Amino acid sequence: MKQDLSLVGYCGLYCGACNHYRASFSKGKHLLDEGVKQGEDPNGLTCGGCRGNAKYLHSGCDVCQIRLCNEKKGSVHCGICTDFPCEMLITFQNDGHHIHHFDVINNLKEVKIKGPEQWLKEQEEKWKCDCGMSFSWYEKVCNNCSIELVSYATTLRINKIWDN
Repeated sequence: MKQDLSLVGYCGLYCGACNHYRASFSKGKHLLDEGVKQGEDPNGLTCGGCRGNAKYLHSGCDVCQIRLCNEKKGSVHCGICTDFPCEMLITFQNDGHHIHHFDVINNLKEVKIKGPEQWLKEQEEKWKCDCGMSFSWYEKVCNNCSIELVSYATTLRINKIWDN
């Protein structure tokens, strides 16, 4: 089966583990419900990935300058750009607000070396519970089998970087 390369974010994120992407599917409804519980508009909580239909992009991805830059250049991701890593990507990685951004430059290097198909295969496994259920970057417990997950949320808690 051929991989869906649309989940390779232009910036190096794996869109398949994004809360907004996962909330777009019935098995991710708990993420949508959690966002609504926190007061967010349910219409802005789902996303088809940054390469998706413009009407189906999370508001952050819709205005993302990295995405727009790649589209303008006709590039498949930042890792193959002659300016890699540019100041915009470095700023994105080090924004201090989103720990999942910290890996983007290394992710893009891996995509370039391994190829997008292999990288995606590895990401799909990384973001899948032992029970087979996919999960998002910040989920702490599997919504299917209730075991603790290895995610940014649990890593942050273990390293006492961020406690929520």
